[in-house]
Parts: sequence; structure tokens; C-alpha cells
Amino acid sequence: ATPSSSSGSSASAAVSVNWLNCLASKRVIRSVCLALMAFMGLWLLHNWFRSSQSMLGPVTWTKYNADPVPVAMATTAAARPTRPTNTTASELADPASLASRLAKSNLPACPEDPPGLLGNKIPVKSDPSLAPTWAELQSTLSYVRHGGCQPEHCVARQRVAIIVPYRNRDPHLRLLMSSLHPVLRRQQLDYRIFVVEQAGTTRFNRGLLFNIGFVESAKIFPAYCYIFHDVDLLPENDHNMYRCGANPRHLGAEISSFGYKLPYGAYFGGACALTAEQYRKMNGFPNIYFGWGAEDDDFGFRVAWAGYKVARYPPGIARYKMIKHNRDAHNEADPKRIKYLEQSKKRWKEDGLNSMQYNVIGVQDRQLVYFISVEISEEAIRRRAHLT
Repeated sequence: ATPSSSSGSSASAAVSVNWLNCLASKRVIRSVCLALMAFMGLWLLHNWFRSSQSMLGPVTWTKYNADPVPVAMATTAAARPTRPTNTTASELADPASLASRLAKSNLPACPEDPPGLLGNKIPVKSDPSLAPTWAELQSTLSYVRHGGCQPEHCVARQRVAIIVPYRNRDPHLRLLMSSLHPVLRRQQLDYRIFVVEQAGTTRFNRGLLFNIGFVESAKIFPAYCYIFHDVDLLPENDHNMYRCGANPRHLGAEISSFGYKLPYGAYFGGACALTAEQYRKMNGFPNIYFGWGAEDDDFGFRVAWAGYKVARYPPGIARYKMIKHNRDAHNEADPKRIKYLEQSKKRWKEDGLNSMQYNVIGVQDRQLVYFISVEISEEAIRRRAHLT
């Protein structure tokens, strides 16, 4: 071959090689770009799916023909967010708050509306002669420990202490335990029941016993909500939730002994629910009422004086069967109770949680209930209140 043809062939070959190299590099770049686009697409799809799950609520699964099938993704009462938003440091530090308890658990919050309630279909036995024995109660209520229980599969929305003033009413207390524990369990509460027993023969002081129960129970079981409950009232409808709200709630609005009607508009007795903050702001119950009557009315006045309103459920829900009984011996009404009631507005900030006098003589964990036995002196209370 001539030199000219040889050089032409070399140039042509060089052009071909360059073109092929360029083509190969373009293919590589295109492949890399496609791979990156595919990766980005998968990443975006994955994150969209996660965000859609968090917006719609958790997916629950059930077995059907051995295959996992999604039951529901829509938000329901049972599928609410498991962690409250905008929680404060004080809420997280409070062992009774929902935020604090959720932070310490891997479980979700219990539903706002518990699924297993029976409404007005719950059985109520009110004959003291037919009250179960303590041994029978421990057998049938084997899930109760330290005076209460808590849900197994969710975190209770409220931590509740039930305070029951007591003296010489054992059959009534056994009836209350057989009735109240199942109701509180179905309501999915984290609760404890505290019986505050007045020892000795001093006239019964229901208001002071409530105050003592509030203070002493908090040393054992710090609660968010406190239920102040008479021993002779049996709930007839478990939609009457033993929980607290923005205002003090009157749970005992419809009692059988009053024909299931309020005896008068200001009545605030039987059973009521208050947060610890509400109770402190009201300075608790008055301490000066010994014997029967008037402490409920005094306490009811304090609701308004502390800036609250009484809340009640719609008719037909807050119903109770009262256990029939005779008036307790040595518990006659104080003839000065009306005078004390008329003076209550002048006295309520000095007579209550900040003026108690008592001695604790024993605390017992009886499995189904905590017993707090106390001694109180009528003379000392009256002297402190300048009533002698």
C-alpha cells in the first residue's frame, strides 16, 4: 500500500474508535442515570408509604386462611396516636400524666371509648345479706393486685384513685368491691381503691376522711384523677366513666334512694370526680362537719368559688343503686351544720386540705383494697377552726 492510503486507513480507524468510545461512555452514563432515577423513585415511594401510614393510623393484621390481611387503616377510637403531641417538661415529669406513662411504655394509649362496656346491662346485687365473702372476692377478682389493676395491652388514659370513707360497713364494702372492680377494669383504667377507715367512737367525719385519703393515697399511688365515693353506692351503668375532665364531675347524679333524680340542683354528693389540681384549688372538703349532713353542700359551693362548674353526664348514665341501711350509731346530725354552711364562704380557704389534723394508725394492702386506718379528734378540729 502507498503511504497515503495507509495514513487514511489509520485516520478512519481512529475516528471509529473515538466514536465507539463516545457511544460506550454515553451508554454508561445513561445506565447510571437510569439506576439513579430508579433508586430515587423507590426511595420516594418508600417514604410516601411510611408517611401515609402515620397519617392514617397503624395497620392491624389478623389471620385469615393463613395469610396476613390488613383489617383497617382508617383512624378509629382504638387507633389514635400513641404519643401525645406538644407535651411539656412538667407533664413528662409527672408520673400520673398520660405523656409520662406513654414515654415509659411501648404500648399505645387505650381508646377514648373502651370497647367492652356493658352500659346499663351490668348486674347489681344490693342485698347486704348476700354479699360475697372476702375469700370469694379474692377468687373471682384474681386480676386485682394492690387495690386495683391496669390494662394489659394499652396505657390507661388516666391514673385514678378511688377514695372511700368507711366505718363498720363490711357487707357494704364487699358489695362495692364485687361491683366496682369489674366496672373499672372494663373502663381500662389504671386505678387503685383506698378505704379510709375512721377508728374509735368519735362522730364520723366524711369530709375529713376524703381529705386524708387524698393526701395519704398519693404517697402510695400518685394519681391524676380522684374519685370520692360513698361505700353504699353501686354503679348501674359502666358508661358512667370514672375519669376526670375540665370541670369537677358529679358521677352520682341519679341515685335510687332519690328516685334517680337530683334531690336539688346544687346536690354534689354520692360520687364525684376531680383532678388533683381541681381538688387542691377547692381546698378539698371542709373538715368541721362531724355527724350526718351538710359537707356535700359545702363542697359543692367550693366548685363555683374555685372558678369551676359542675359537669354531669346525660340522664340515664350516672345511675347508682343505694344499699339499704340504717343510720349509723353515734353519727347523729350536728345541729350547728346549717350555721356552718351559711358561713362557709368566709371559711373555705382556711378549712380543708390546709387545716387537717389526724393520726395514721395503720396502712394495709389487702389485695382488693388499700386500708388506711386513722384517728381523729373532734375537739382538736373544732379548736383549730375556732369553733369552741
